[in-house]
Amino acid sequence: MTQGYFLERLTWPKAKEAFEKTSFVVFPLGSNEQHGPALPTGTDWMVAKEMARRLGERANVIVTPTLPIGYAKYHTVFPGTLSVSQETLTHMLIEICEDLLKYGTTHILFVDGHGGNLPALAQVGAWLRERNIPAATACWWEMTQVVNPEWLAIGHADYIETAAMLAVDESSVDMKAAKLAVNKPLTNTIDLDNLHVARFKDGNLSVNLYMTDITDDGGMMEYGLTSAKNFDISPTIATREMGEQIFEGLADYLAEFVEEFRKVSLPTLHSVGPTAGFRK
Repeated sequence: MTQGYFLERLTWPKAKEAFEKTSFVVFPLGSNEQHGPALPTGTDWMVAKEMARRLGERANVIVTPTLPIGYAKYHTVFPGTLSVSQETLTHMLIEICEDLLKYGTTHILFVDGHGGNLPALAQVGAWLRERNIPAATACWWEMTQVVNPEWLAIGHADYIETAAMLAVDESSVDMKAAKLAVNKPLTNTIDLDNLHVARFKDGNLSVNLYMTDITDDGGMMEYGLTSAKNFDISPTIATREMGEQIFEGLADYLAEFVEEFRKVSLPTLHSVGPTAGFRK
C-alpha cells in the first residue's frame, strides 16, 4: 500500500525528501465549535484530521497539520466555540499555501470538516488558480452516499457526525444526550431550513442568524444540505462500526480522486481563451 508523509512527524531533512517525492498536498481543516449536547467541540477538526490520516495511509501525498479553528462566529453563543473572521482565515490559508508552493507543491486537496470555512476556501482556490495550482475541497459529509446511498447528512450534530465521532473517539461522545434536532421557527408562519434559509408560504428567503435563533441545545436540522428525504433519523442510531465504514469508504474514494486529480494541469491564465496574448 502506498504510504504518504505526515508533515508534523518529519524533521526538515525528511520533509525535504518528502517534497521531492511528491508534490500533492492534503490539507485538513475544521472548526472548534459547539456540536449540541452530545458531541465534543472539536468534532469538525477531529473528523477532518482522521479522514486526512486515513487518506495519507493510502496515497502518495504530504498531509499537513490540521487547522483546528475556522470561521464559526455564529456558534459563539454557546461556550467552547472558537472562531476567527473569514478574512483572517483566508489570509492564514493563503500564507500557509505560499510556503507549500515554495517547497514545490503542485496540487492541493483541502479536507474540510466545517461548512463555515467554504467562503474562505473559495477565495483561496481562486488565489491558487491564478498560480496554476489545481485545488479541490472535500466536504466529507456531502460524500457519504458513495459509501452507502442511504447515509446522507441531515444537519448539525446529526447521526452521520455522531457515527464519525464514535469512530474517532468514542469516549468523547455522550450518547445519553443524543437526540434528533428540532429547528425553532422565526414566527408561527416562518420556518427555518437552517441558519440561512427561511420558508414562508411557497417561497424561500435568505436570512443570516446565530445558532440560538434556531436551536436551544445546539443541534440543528439542515434541510437541503444533501439529497436526504428522511429527516427523522435520530443520532441515537449511530454506531462506531458505521463511522468506521464511513471513514474507510471515503478514504478509498478520496485516494482514487487524488490519483485522478494529480493528472490535472492548468494553463497559465491569459494563455488560452479570449484574453490570450493580452498584455498583463
